[in-house]
Amino acid sequence: MTTAVIRNFKEVIESRDINRMNKELYDFLTLYCGFIAHYDINSFKATYRSPKDFAEVFIKHFDREHPYYSGVYACHQTSYKETGLTKADIKREFERIVDLHKDQISRWVKEELRKERYALYLKLKEEFEGSDRHGLPCEQN
Repeated sequence: MTTAVIRNFKEVIESRDINRMNKELYDFLTLYCGFIAHYDINSFKATYRSPKDFAEVFIKHFDREHPYYSGVYACHQTSYKETGLTKADIKREFERIVDLHKDQISRWVKEELRKERYALYLKLKEEFEGSDRHGLPCEQN
């Protein structure tokens, strides 16, 4: 069985795009998944928008092997809205979704960071082209 909050979580994880998170998912994450409350949903999204923060902080709340992991507690055994699922059921589904995608996300982050470094390299290369061997612009020599 799936609910709107599970579908939205799956969409966020599969797309690797925290901007796809809706208000219901934001509320569930901050109330039941160990995330600190942010000023609003937009500041939450901004916190986890970068690939590195998405992979190294956001999804770690659902990785049983990481200190950020937010376990299932007795209070999560209560029903979530009228979904027929408990909060614990939903959290376990989030964990399953993360387990299925964490290797892909890890590879994605490495590639995104490589792209960022390469873009910076190109920018620095452009800035220093025309410099003499001491790194000074030719017209200053």
